[in-house]
Amino acid sequence: MELQHRRLSCMTEQEHNLFELREKMSALMKSASTEEIINEQTSPSQRKIGIIGRMKKKLAISSRPNSSQSCSSLESNVDALSISPCEHELELSSDSSSEEDEDHPHRTVPRTCHINAVFTFDNDSYPRANLMQIYGCEGRQKGCFKDATDVQCVDKGKCIVTDMINGRISTFSRNGRTKVIRCSWALREPWATTVVSENKIAVTSRKDKNVSVISMNGDVLFSFGSRFFQCPCGIAVDKNGRFIVTDILSNEVSVFSPEGKWLFNLGDPLSPVQQFCCPRYVHVSAFGDIIVCDSGNHCIKVFNEHGNFKFTFGQYGRQEGAFKAPYGVTSDGEGNIIVADHYNDRIALFSKNGEFLRNIASSEDGLFHPQGVALSSDMRLFVTHGKLKATEVIVYSFNDDENEML
Repeated sequence: MELQHRRLSCMTEQEHNLFELREKMSALMKSASTEEIINEQTSPSQRKIGIIGRMKKKLAISSRPNSSQSCSSLESNVDALSISPCEHELELSSDSSSEEDEDHPHRTVPRTCHINAVFTFDNDSYPRANLMQIYGCEGRQKGCFKDATDVQCVDKGKCIVTDMINGRISTFSRNGRTKVIRCSWALREPWATTVVSENKIAVTSRKDKNVSVISMNGDVLFSFGSRFFQCPCGIAVDKNGRFIVTDILSNEVSVFSPEGKWLFNLGDPLSPVQQFCCPRYVHVSAFGDIIVCDSGNHCIKVFNEHGNFKFTFGQYGRQEGAFKAPYGVTSDGEGNIIVADHYNDRIALFSKNGEFLRNIASSEDGLFHPQGVALSSDMRLFVTHGKLKATEVIVYSFNDDENEML
């Protein structure tokens, strides 16, 4: 009887410790706007893997204790799961002027246009992707998202994330620091952005039904399309500075001059294979090809730089190479195409001719409803995703040097 009482007391104390541990983890997850560990004494592997993923893994272990374990083994598990002081030190959202990557509000930092990564691989082998970082969580505070509809890459490892519901555009540095681009006008339901040139980006607005070109400091340079668009969505810019914009209500993909003057629409309206149904995102490859995610037709359509139709690939389904509403799209320096297959919960890789190569990530890797995708010049793939709305940015790396550190 006495022995049974001791065991019961031991289990009660253990459950209390586990409860406190879960509370600590929950508080950390809500307060952190980035999940990269910055303590210099941690290993390179720890600095590369997001702390949220590690805490989720620990929480899953702690929530399933084996009833046959003895009190001593349970106590040892608590010690193993306890959070060390270095794991409390997170890189929080900050506009610190001491970081060399951040923009100073009174000076302009020269920027260069994003250049697609060039991969080198033998035969049909493609570099493997490994999880490097996770940015953000659900919320309205800085560094968090309510609906991260798009992501784009800029210089120095930075990325730009468009949050439609929160109505803002944020930049994230390579180490996870975030800064909100404070526009000189109310940004209403921004959908997607594209890097135009040095210190300039263009953003589509679902609410205002136009495209605005702004500086990285938030100054509006000019806008266009207010009487043309019904619901502008994706946007890209080619090497000549022309804007390519999709409209999911008018089912059109239009090309504009660098000054915002309409030039022509893609696709022959008399050709069924060239007609669009809810085109969402668009991308211009290193070879000048215009790649459109035709979400309603569950396929990808490719046009040359003059707007002439080249080919289409994909169909509705779950099998490899098929889509259920493709969303974001990007490509590498050799023309290989990367597509966010939204309702199939995966990122798919295709050759420049549309041949399916393999899936990069899927729901088995914790990926849900991917939306925006972008590939940086240092071979990092940025993906916005979430179960209901996109509330995280996942960063994968194709760089073998970085992958060896994991």
